[in-house]
Amino acid sequence: MSRKASNFQKVVMSWGYRGKEIFKPLNTGRIDDHVACVREWIANIFFYTKNKTTIMIDAGYNYERLAEKMRWLDIAPSDIHDILITHQDTDHVGAVERDSDGLFKNAKLYISAIENRYMTGQKRRRVIFGLYKLPMVKSDNKRELLSDGDVFYIDDIKVEAILVPGHTWGHMVYLIDDEYLFTGDTIWFGADGGYSFINSLAENNELAKRSLVKLENLLRSRGISPKVITGHTGWSDDLDFVFAHKDQVCNSMKKQKPHDPNAPYDGYDERDDTEEKAKSVRLEKALPVSDKIKTAYHDSKDIYDTVLTRGNILSRAYMKFFWSDTDDNEVARKILSYIPDDFDGTVLDVPVGTAVFTEKKWKRLSAAKITCLDYSADMLEKAKHRLGDCDHITLMQGDVAHLPISDESCDIVLSMNGFHAFPDKKKAFLETHRVLKKGGMFIACFYIKGECARTDWLVHRILAKKGWFTPPFPTRKQLFGILNRLYANVDLHTDGSIVYFRCEK
Repeated sequence: MSRKASNFQKVVMSWGYRGKEIFKPLNTGRIDDHVACVREWIANIFFYTKNKTTIMIDAGYNYERLAEKMRWLDIAPSDIHDILITHQDTDHVGAVERDSDGLFKNAKLYISAIENRYMTGQKRRRVIFGLYKLPMVKSDNKRELLSDGDVFYIDDIKVEAILVPGHTWGHMVYLIDDEYLFTGDTIWFGADGGYSFINSLAENNELAKRSLVKLENLLRSRGISPKVITGHTGWSDDLDFVFAHKDQVCNSMKKQKPHDPNAPYDGYDERDDTEEKAKSVRLEKALPVSDKIKTAYHDSKDIYDTVLTRGNILSRAYMKFFWSDTDDNEVARKILSYIPDDFDGTVLDVPVGTAVFTEKKWKRLSAAKITCLDYSADMLEKAKHRLGDCDHITLMQGDVAHLPISDESCDIVLSMNGFHAFPDKKKAFLETHRVLKKGGMFIACFYIKGECARTDWLVHRILAKKGWFTPPFPTRKQLFGILNRLYANVDLHTDGSIVYFRCEK
């Protein structure tokens, strides 16, 4: 049945889910030195290795290319003696079903005692909101039945089984060595964080949501933040992201919002899954994507510079009426003057925007090492036109909440007109602080609320709704408190509703 079910899913589910951004599997490769992954169309199976012992987490589809892709990872099917099964759906047990190729016929399966009732025929698995009963799964592999909270060892590998019913009645997640949590179909990662898995495939969606709450509480009570690895949408070690929408369920009946630009149009299209990438590229974690911000800056890329630099009569009138006649050119001049003209250290400029204010300064600092980062590809493209020919300047796309920069590696962090757009301001403050050296300087300017009612109305009613700004916004007093907790020698000024400052770590 597994081969028949696998082929059925490839045809029908590909058509039904195409373009909805629901299935976002990792390609074949490695997350780190311990965890490897094989992509089987829309699903992932995983291998955990420690001290020359390799165990398998879920058995995927009855997939013809499994042995081939395992060779890409230098893992032999004969080396697999133990397989942890999160649940018995055919995209998680196919390779150990009776009509499979028998790659793992001698492996022991670990499965919850409740889930095993499906495999003995005591229960029937229901999907499509309970309207359709799936065929019974049949496997001849030896099984070890587990209960909630069981802890056991496979050689030196510690495994804890945690019951999370909802998607199926006996769904388990497995916490391995207290550092990796394999969640099967418990969690679905959207562009803005984790949700309970797909509504149409669950036995009980309300139970699934309650299980997520319980799981989060368990992890946080222990003070651990493992790598949370899902069966269909990647991994993350950010618990705030993982459980962001634990009280909501992924709705499979519509295209997902916010839009995820990294989601494949058809998860069954594997052309991007290659041996070369499997051997050379580490699998990146899932990050939040603010679709609204990217769209807003894409739509405004041709007028952005004109508005900020007061380039025509309309922009000057706009700044005078709504922004207390603040001159961004003058604010930029002041904060860039904090950086000596003979500076030869390392600078992080986030977000670089179009580099309309920093172009001349950065080009003059030829002895410095400058990294310019922006979330918007459109802004970054314009910055490249200005700075792309400078050998001492590196331009990259990235997220300020997850900076790809080493701890304490920057002498100066500059953030011009960024914090009022950043969705996660707390992480932005912490990340910019993290990468700054002891004694380094943090320099920034951005909008704060409470200085001008007209500006606050504009931001709240228009700019935030369009995606150019993202609440919440601090007041002057609140910002001063944040900076004083993180930095020394805070030198802070306001010009209308724009604050500008420098401070020392």
